[in-house]
Amino acid sequence: MAVAYQTHCDRCGNELVRNAAYCEKCGERTHRARRLVRIAVRVEILLMLLVVAMIMAFAFVFYRQ
Repeated sequence: MAVAYQTHCDRCGNELVRNAAYCEKCGERTHRARRLVRIAVRVEILLMLLVVAMIMAFAFVFYRQ
């Protein structure tokens, strides 16, 4: 299955290279870059929640003794 990619910048209309993260002319993020940033933020939030849960679990075990 072929994956569609953005061919032109939404802001300036400049033609984009395949799998570009930013427009070379105006610096606007491409759809792909925005999607990757959203995924990275979600992963970071999940990891942070995991760390908080682990700290709470250790604190619970420690204070129960």
